[in-house]
Amino acid sequence: MRQDLNEIQKVLDKHGYTINTIICDVMKKFNFKTLCWKVGAIKGDGYSVSEIITLLIMFPLMLLKSVHALYKSEFQIVTEMKKDTIYRLKNNEKFPWRRLLYSVAKKFRELVNPHKEVSANSAFIVDDTIDERVGYKIENITTVHDHVAGKKGNKYGFKNLVLGFFDGKSISPLDFSIHTEKALPTKKKKKQFKKECAKNSNGFKRRTESKKDKITGAVSLIKRAVKNGFLPKYVLVDSWFTSLNFIKEIRGIKSGAMHLIAGIRNDFRKYSYNGESLNGKQLIKKLSDEGSQKRCRKWNVRYFEVVVYYEGIGEVKLYICRFPYQKKWRIFISTDTSLNFIKMMEIY
Repeated sequence: MRQDLNEIQKVLDKHGYTINTIICDVMKKFNFKTLCWKVGAIKGDGYSVSEIITLLIMFPLMLLKSVHALYKSEFQIVTEMKKDTIYRLKNNEKFPWRRLLYSVAKKFRELVNPHKEVSANSAFIVDDTIDERVGYKIENITTVHDHVAGKKGNKYGFKNLVLGFFDGKSISPLDFSIHTEKALPTKKKKKQFKKECAKNSNGFKRRTESKKDKITGAVSLIKRAVKNGFLPKYVLVDSWFTSLNFIKEIRGIKSGAMHLIAGIRNDFRKYSYNGESLNGKQLIKKLSDEGSQKRCRKWNVRYFEVVVYYEGIGEVKLYICRFPYQKKWRIFISTDTSLNFIKMMEIY
């Protein structure tokens, strides 16, 4: 990692750039101050919203995780701004973070793709990640489960659900929602910080949104993105999201304008194949008996590729794969039955 950073620093030195000048140049290119004004992200006096957010954007580059960390580090010399100025902006429930993020995404598209051309492999990408916190007194905090950590994966925090847009060359963050999971015991819950929010404020809407399940949240993110003028060819998710209702919802948007490519659980759901109703395990055995297994040399994968009828959806294509050094078969699904295995994997 250090070597990579040194390589970046050499390029910056050669061309006379600094991280600060690059960020300021990008802000000017995006006309960020105007974007803030258009979405109503303005302050009455003092430092402007664009100045405060520019400072916040620099935090990861200074390896800082919080406002508190900035004012405890040597980097506090980069600004005369007081920490309360930043906290007031972050704690303002009326601030239109969602509209601002969409305005930045639209400006990026305007700069790199002014004709709004849709790539053949463009996609929405939905995924969730854990926002781990320390302590249980944070407002609305719950116990969330980290599937990667297994049985010891229960932690205090939230689940961040994130929507990205892949235009064929680059990924833009479009939207996100924060979700709670398992409620804390009553004794701990009573000690949590509580803040009154004006009804219909952005903060109030976020609190209401946090109590919805992630599948409902994912559908809302995608529908909102479509309303904002983003419409790719595919939606990509992992197997956690691929319930029957989720697939129905995606295919129902804009009369089936987007196809779904996703992992799908090898569970008891049934598929109709050659007049038989089979679950995943039964389908694998059936295809094995038929001797229809193929091999992809590119990824050294053995796989079956089959079109089946999925009740409630219609014809879909399943790709049943066994990757190197793995004993279990994995199943991928595509509502675009024209895709062969290699093309599906390239998109996914």
